[in-house]
Amino acid sequence: MLIAVSIKKPDLISELSDVFGRSKYFLISNTINNTLEILLNPFSLELGNAGIQSAQFLIEKNIETIITKHIGINPLRFLGCSNVKVYRFNNGTGDNALKLFNENKLDEIKVDKTIPYQLRKRKRYGGKYSNNIDLKNHNKKQDSK
Repeated sequence: MLIAVSIKKPDLISELSDVFGRSKYFLISNTINNTLEILLNPFSLELGNAGIQSAQFLIEKNIETIITKHIGINPLRFLGCSNVKVYRFNNGTGDNALKLFNENKLDEIKVDKTIPYQLRKRKRYGGKYSNNIDLKNHNKKQDSK
């Protein structure tokens, strides 16, 4: 099994990166051969979609499990469709994360695929949601004041 841990520095005892897609490096653990490898994330400095591109990068490397502090909903769904499991580890180092994973002490992050993704709702115009407002009538009310 190949396990990827998002880390800040190219070191086994490096802290986990704050965000999956912006992680500078991935610590790759091969449980079959008992080997460790550190990969540079080529998408850590992308302006957009770094999470999706990083996920695609790891899928191409045949990663089966990812351990990270935080991951966005889009890369999480993308990894879920590829049957890659994602686990949360909040504080500590890469080697500590692997140790706790082997002891089954990490929580898996899951997304319910049956519930459609809800767009975030922005509050505008006095606390009402923008997708519930008739803007033509709203502007007329503003003009009459």
